Amino acid sequence: MSSESMSRDQRRAQRLARYDELRAERPHLFVNPPDAAYEIVFDEAGQRRVADESAAKLRAVGKPEEYGDIGVIYEDSFVIGVRDAVRFRDGGMGPYIRVLGAVVGTGAAVMPVLPDGRIVLIRHFRHDPRSWHWEIPRGFAEPGADGATTAGRELTEELGVPVGKVELLGRFANGAESDEIFLARLEVPELPAEGTRDAFLEGIDDVRLVTREQLEAMMVAGEMTDSFTLAAYAFAVARGAL
Repeated sequence: MSSESMSRDQRRAQRLARYDELRAERPHLFVNPPDAAYEIVFDEAGQRRVADESAAKLRAVGKPEEYGDIGVIYEDSFVIGVRDAVRFRDGGMGPYIRVLGAVVGTGAAVMPVLPDGRIVLIRHFRHDPRSWHWEIPRGFAEPGADGATTAGRELTEELGVPVGKVELLGRFANGAESDEIFLARLEVPELPAEGTRDAFLEGIDDVRLVTREQLEAMMVAGEMTDSFTLAAYAFAVARGAL
């Protein structure tokens, strides 16, 4: 066995070993329900076949073959990148990529509302599109935290307001898992004049207070594109919370 193939086999084995650990930690993300459109393949021969076919396609276009590995392909303190081997409805097999949260907990977004009914929006720079967006506070979960805890933490970190009662509006599919959407009726008449240090470091540079009608106008004009904020608005209207 060449040193190159040994390195490849070791790399693949490590990624599949972490994949098996993840399956044991979060079995609900690896189920194959009877009506599933794609079946996750767990046998080693099937996983190897998909990895080999992916590697051949990548080599043909001059890209690193490791991009086709099956298993946990990336992991940091925020996300875990997973490539499953799957069997499609026609019997063919191939890879499918998912991004999971790094910790077990519930992420949340929260729509803050002042006593006079105005909704609080923050202007946040998002790395993915490399642009600024108006949105409601949201964040990843900390280990073991429920959605209400996450929502309260985000209010304190991004707006500098005390955590009061938050109301669950609904759940929002976000990749492989779901986040929770909340409404927070703030007890303060106004927000602090100065933003928090956490907000500054996270790329939040402004706050806007809007009425429901102004928010709707932003949506119609294309100024409001954040999916979490749009989901919060839809839930709030459906529940008669605004």
